[in-house]
Amino acid sequence: MIGIRRTLLAAAASTAFVATAFAGAPGEQTAYFSVPYDQSKVLYVDQPVKTVIVGNPAIADAQLINDHTIYVIGRMFGNTNIIAIDANGSEVSNTQVTVNGGEFAQVTLYRGPNGQRNLACSPRCERTITQGDAEMQAIFQDSDKKVEISSKSAQLASPR
Repeated sequence: MIGIRRTLLAAAASTAFVATAFAGAPGEQTAYFSVPYDQSKVLYVDQPVKTVIVGNPAIADAQLINDHTIYVIGRMFGNTNIIAIDANGSEVSNTQVTVNGGEFAQVTLYRGPNGQRNLACSPRCERTITQGDAEMQAIFQDSDKKVEISSKSAQLASPR
């Protein structure tokens, strides 16, 4: 019984230490936010915000809807941050963002060197193209071609 109490006390003490270590400096607002891959969520900020900056836009994107609401889209699995800046240029918040697999029903079939296939199941499983699938390479190439064509069109249309 004493061993169990010591273990519980040690666990409580280590939890308090970890919570203190991640609390940040006094007056600094650091939050943790998760958004599922290929989904969006709304992030609310207490103070008015003028601008948002995303640390790695390949992982997540953010759009300021109004001075207290930020729309966050999970683009790729990983971690980044979103910094909210007020009208005076001061940092209002620095939110750590994790893009994860979410809570939806998805099955991944690994096919050795042929890559993987993903199925979204709700209630019946349907084929989806997800990051890591072999088919994603063709989508990226098509996207790059569209950007290249748009850039050339803009260059030709601009006055010289």
